Amino acid sequence: MYTAEELSKVLKVLGDPTRLTMLKQMEVGEQCACSFVDCFDISQPAISRHLKMLRQAGLLLERRDKQWIHYRLNETSPFYGIVVDLLDKIETIDVSCDCDTECAI
Repeated sequence: MYTAEELSKVLKVLGDPTRLTMLKQMEVGEQCACSFVDCFDISQPAISRHLKMLRQAGLLLERRDKQWIHYRLNETSPFYGIVVDLLDKIETIDVSCDCDTECAI
């Protein structure tokens, strides 16, 4: 069970279409931050802000590999079940988002 305040904070983070799309893309596995820059028509600092909000909400984990940062869904988050249920309701996104092969996983 969650408090209304806890759930409200997570729902606010999930209320943005860009962040939901990012999470949907991470549903299949870890993603490099640079791949999101290639996918969305927004700046790298804006992508970083979205990822930071998702991470601060406890929905993402990050892994550093030299200068690259890779993100994945946090399966240990108390909100993981809610996130997965929401992502299942979003149509599959078919985008070709490839980052530089030097940071490919």
